[in-house]
Amino acid sequence: MRHLNLTLFIFLCANLVVAQVNYTAHDTVTAYTSPFGYGTNVGYYPNWSAQELGDVAMGSEEKGIPGLGITSMRPALFEHFQETWGYDFRVPTFEYYKSLGAFDNVVFVGYPSEEHRDTTFYCPNFQSELFANMYTPIWDDGTDGTPYNDENYYAAYIYKTVTLYKEYVKFWEIWNEPDFSFTPNSTAQPDQPESWWNVPPDPCNFDIHAPIFHYIRLLRISYEVIKTVDPTAYVAIGGIGYPSFLDAVLRYTDHPEGIVNDTFPLTGGAYFDALSYHTYPHIDNSLRQWSNQVWGFVNKRHTDAAVEGVIHLKNRMETVLFEYGYDGATYPEKEWIITECNVPRVPINRGFGSDEVQRNFIIKALIESQKNGIQQFHVFTLGDKMEQEEVKNVYDEYEVMGLMDNMIDTKPFEAHPNDVGIAYKTTSDILFGKRYNHDATVALKLPEGIKGGVFSDTTGRDAYVFWAATQSDNSEEALQIIDLFEMTGIKQFEKRTWNYSSTRLSELVDARYITLTSAPIFLTTTAKGTPPNINDDPIDAPLQIYPNPASGNLNIVFKVEQDSDIDIVLVDPVGRIVKQFIDGEKFVTNQYVWTTDVEDVPQGLYYLKYYHNNQVNTVPLAVMRSY
Repeated sequence: MRHLNLTLFIFLCANLVVAQVNYTAHDTVTAYTSPFGYGTNVGYYPNWSAQELGDVAMGSEEKGIPGLGITSMRPALFEHFQETWGYDFRVPTFEYYKSLGAFDNVVFVGYPSEEHRDTTFYCPNFQSELFANMYTPIWDDGTDGTPYNDENYYAAYIYKTVTLYKEYVKFWEIWNEPDFSFTPNSTAQPDQPESWWNVPPDPCNFDIHAPIFHYIRLLRISYEVIKTVDPTAYVAIGGIGYPSFLDAVLRYTDHPEGIVNDTFPLTGGAYFDALSYHTYPHIDNSLRQWSNQVWGFVNKRHTDAAVEGVIHLKNRMETVLFEYGYDGATYPEKEWIITECNVPRVPINRGFGSDEVQRNFIIKALIESQKNGIQQFHVFTLGDKMEQEEVKNVYDEYEVMGLMDNMIDTKPFEAHPNDVGIAYKTTSDILFGKRYNHDATVALKLPEGIKGGVFSDTTGRDAYVFWAATQSDNSEEALQIIDLFEMTGIKQFEKRTWNYSSTRLSELVDARYITLTSAPIFLTTTAKGTPPNINDDPIDAPLQIYPNPASGNLNIVFKVEQDSDIDIVLVDPVGRIVKQFIDGEKFVTNQYVWTTDVEDVPQGLYYLKYYHNNQVNTVPLAVMRSY
């Protein structure tokens, strides 16, 4: 159907007998079983073709482009675009995405042509953004050559779109941010009479400028048509941001006044399978907390607070769903996807943001999303639209959230990944196809202040992702040491850091001394990383240190396999020598314990390096102070 034109489409539809669905999401929601989707919002970059954007996102072996680890895309198929350019115009693009490996894409829909737009002004000076004729019948008897009612413009548009693109799309997202609000009533508490928890949103105060009942009508038409054309697809509400809006959708019907009757028997929750939400933690107050002690907000601008905000919003919305029976008992539970999320790289919004912040956040958000039952995560966005130094206000920050640097002012393939793009690809490269292993994670009994989890697949080679939780405002400093040997019985792990997808470097680390900072690390077992026999020595390594962390005395245990001159030095994370313990002294074959101290070394993370026989062994050392 690649070059299907509208005339042929109508010919194929003529006199069709369509088996319309006789169920709703109150009856069934199919469990999502595909791998977790590493997604992106695509965006528009005039110098780049849609296919070239696919190359950048997913990679192309043929063109030698590594990609960014993207597995699912989130483009749009607006009615006004398709009415102008043809409904099959973008089929070749979606086919190309599929050839690059994209699966279960998300497409957001809506946005009528002017000819099909509702002409009503439900709010003075603001015309409805929705479609005209939505309350005409969805279906007719087919005598006009189509199974849908041609006068129901939205039904016609959705039917034609899903028929053409169902091979490439799994989640149909109904509108983009329909609850985008211009009023505090969206965030007001339930005890406030004018909040959306108690009254329907005023059309003047949210993005569609129409009664919320019309949005529910949009959901109902979408559900009937999409499930008729492709029963395997998911209808998603979203992407929304306010639990109060969700509550309103769940308490009203698509009746023009929201009431229940025989024609409009079900509320909005019956007409979507998945909840898509948007979250920007630096905007939604996740990074500050009210304190009665200071009678004001206390900031907590660090990445673990930001990630907690992402999951907190999901939990708030899930509470609303459960209150209306979408709990797996009364009605089926909904599936979850995030279709916009990021934090800034420029600290212009409340002083939060940097390359380090953004790359730490994106890895943590991907991990915690999987741990909390979210099936896809779509970062905002694929590429920057301005230079970082041009950012002047909080609106500009969205233009520099890209996985790639400036794609507006560059020709195809001249843009380069930002740190966040490298971190995103690293996470996808290591974890794609693995699933979060809750039981294995719980069995580790991670100490307080350490976060992460275990991810497993059918190969039996687990991946561990850990980090030390941040706790201080405007700081990414955190430091912990864990003994994974004690937890797992595995002697050593292969360690990869956030930039592995760029450097392709890894190192073997002693399982007893795993040093964690706020930057997540990825650990996988190696050929040697098997549980030891019961009588084995725990570790047989050329270099060992204890205690670790150290604050005063330090014992360095090292083996000399043959007579040689040795050096043992302490270096900081960028390789600068902080302290020299042994400087070119000759040692005969034996094992030694060298006792020294680190009392003059500032608190922080360091590396002890042992040079001998043209070899170097490295062990991380944390220096801690108690104040």
